[in-house]
Amino acid sequence: MPDRQYDPKEIITPDAFSVADELLGTPLARPWRRGVAMGVDLSIIGIVTSLGLSWLLLFLAVTVLAVRAALRPAADRLRKGGRWAIFGSLAVLAGIATLIAAVQFYSGFGAIPGLTEMARDRAASEVANPEIFEAVQVGADAAAIESASTPEELRSRSESLVARLERLGVSRSKIEETIEAIAAEREEEWAREALLSALDREADEVRADPDSLALAYAAALQANDSARIAELREPLTAGLAADRIDRLQRRNERLEEDNRELRNELEAEEERGLLNLILRVANEVGIDIGWSALYFTLFPLFWGGRTPGKRLMGIRIVRLDAEPLGWWPALNRFGGYAASVFTGLLGFLEMFWDENRQAMQDRIASTVVVRESGPGRNWEGGGT
Repeated sequence: MPDRQYDPKEIITPDAFSVADELLGTPLARPWRRGVAMGVDLSIIGIVTSLGLSWLLLFLAVTVLAVRAALRPAADRLRKGGRWAIFGSLAVLAGIATLIAAVQFYSGFGAIPGLTEMARDRAASEVANPEIFEAVQVGADAAAIESASTPEELRSRSESLVARLERLGVSRSKIEETIEAIAAEREEEWAREALLSALDREADEVRADPDSLALAYAAALQANDSARIAELREPLTAGLAADRIDRLQRRNERLEEDNRELRNELEAEEERGLLNLILRVANEVGIDIGWSALYFTLFPLFWGGRTPGKRLMGIRIVRLDAEPLGWWPALNRFGGYAASVFTGLLGFLEMFWDENRQAMQDRIASTVVVRESGPGRNWEGGGT
């Protein structure tokens, strides 16, 4: 009976861990070279994204790289018609991208003469903003209250100030504190009464305690004086509940302040950590995750394992089995980049202690980063 042929996916086989013979002894890229190359690539991504010409530049770069790849001797096996189809498709895509970028550019250019008018309209709209207008008028009312010389003028300005503060969302207790503080600064009795009347209560009622109001209300009930009863009912209710209402208002204000502090602490806590720092920095410099995925997938795929940064530093990505870098390994490598970021950069730092300088993305895609120049070494004896 012949031996059973096992599928490599059923058992452990040495082929899954083998390294192509032609790669043995190839000099590895040092971490500093890989770091500089990554910095160059991220700078390019940030600049291209900020220019707003990402589609144009991406299609042009992919077109050039694809044409170079198709013109290599290894591509001779492609039929002539197939190669022309590739070139035609890339040319159409590049043309569309160029047209889109041109429309965006000239649309923006045509809008430049109107920037002054836009800025003027924006300033006018901000001045006309109701909240800003109310805040300005609050200052005007406060200044008028300080200089008012008649009860009528002072009462009118005080009522206007109270109404504006209410529209701005200031709590009733804060409004009362503000008016009472202003009243305390005025020496004239008529001024104090005019200011306090703006709070919809008579000065004598404000100074009266709940006990005296209760006695007056009881006397009105005894005398069956309906007019006096109606007059005293609201002040008495307000006087009896004033302390409790004030305590509840102060408690609500403290709770609101506590909520704001807790919310700020929560936001600060969420923004802590190396991962959030990296993401914030990437967002500030304009590094987009989507464009990064295309950049780190398409360039190595069409440029023989190189990106502009790696090309500048004389290094490139190779698979351990020496096969060409395909779509799936290229995507796997970018997934390794994302995983390295979400592990607090530990995936990148792994290259410092790994025997073959493999970072997380290299292990995921079964790749290494090597020097393109430099003498190979005898990996068995250590000689050159």
